[in-house]
Amino acid sequence: MKRVWMVGVVWVFALSVWAGEHRYGPYPKLYGQECASCHVVYPPELMTAAGWRQVMQQLGKHYGSDASLDAGPQAEISAFLERQASRRAKHAPTEASARLSRSNWFVHEHGQTPPPKVSFAHCEACHTGAEQMDYSERGLRLPAGYRQRGD
Repeated sequence: MKRVWMVGVVWVFALSVWAGEHRYGPYPKLYGQECASCHVVYPPELMTAAGWRQVMQQLGKHYGSDASLDAGPQAEISAFLERQASRRAKHAPTEASARLSRSNWFVHEHGQTPPPKVSFAHCEACHTGAEQMDYSERGLRLPAGYRQRGD
């Protein structure tokens, strides 16, 4: 009986991985307060330290907005992002703006063109659990006509 139970646990775990379990966090309160005031908090694990450095150095011109921070909070958030950053090449930025949505991983998963009437900056448009840092496929709701991969 014990063996059957263990096989069941392994099978459930394997299915959850296969089904696209993508849960992140929790993150420091300051990160959420500052970054989530304009968009969902992006998992730091989805970009490299070099990419996060680029983003944090360009806050005065943060994708069309001034997201400047005082030196203390900026240093704290930068240090956190770099500590939690990915070391995988597929998460490296592919352009000087260091847009997460232009990384090789993101383009592979989402394509190059956002769904009609949706911006890639608003993950919650498709990922219903994004505000709770749950990007699992179970909570994915794609807009009609959107081709998720490949474009």
